[in-house]
Amino acid sequence: MATASLLLSPFAKADNVLELKNVESDNLDLTIEQVGANNTIQCYNDNSCWIKDGITIDLKQMNTSTNENIIEIWHLEDGGNTVRWGQGVSLVNKTSTTWVWDNDESGGHYSRLDIHGSNNTLVGYQQNGGGSNSGHIFTSLIFSDDNDIWIRQKNNGQKELNLYTTSDGNTIDVLQKSNGGEHTANITLTGSYPTDISLIQRGQWDQSYSITNNCITVGGCTISVQQGN
Repeated sequence: MATASLLLSPFAKADNVLELKNVESDNLDLTIEQVGANNTIQCYNDNSCWIKDGITIDLKQMNTSTNENIIEIWHLEDGGNTVRWGQGVSLVNKTSTTWVWDNDESGGHYSRLDIHGSNNTLVGYQQNGGGSNSGHIFTSLIFSDDNDIWIRQKNNGQKELNLYTTSDGNTIDVLQKSNGGEHTANITLTGSYPTDISLIQRGQWDQSYSITNNCITVGGCTISVQQGN
């Protein structure tokens, strides 16, 4: 059974777009809320939304600017995946289900969500200040099982995270924030054992970091990085 709930607020406008084609699902619980204007949720490719098998998705976009927020979905197939993603809003922690808006947001965010495998949980958001025209960018390719991923990109100055993992059992916690700094992170994980990563980049000075790890250590690998203050 698939259940879809599209929530419209009194501030919703006609130029919000929701277009998901070729959706296949046995157990889909989909809640989408787009508030304001210039919000788009669509397939990455016209015929590539293969959402199916026990997936719960909660997407929310809040935008009162002329800069477009875009979420593109690419596959999200197989297993008991849970995906919660926000743009222009925030969450207190990774277990929260209540979106928070601080009344100060300039939009311009882009996300591409592509998750294959079983039992993945992806929770996160992108948010900036109302005086900034630089949105944040998140792209993901996650093909493995049992991932727990919690991502936040916020404040002014563009943040970009490119995440690619094909290894099992990863726990990934990323925070990129600043008041004006532009931060970039590229994470690539492979291997036969899990990699537990904590990456924090913050501060007004631009930060950049790339992590490539092939974990072959029995019991898994741990990486912790912090840049800025």
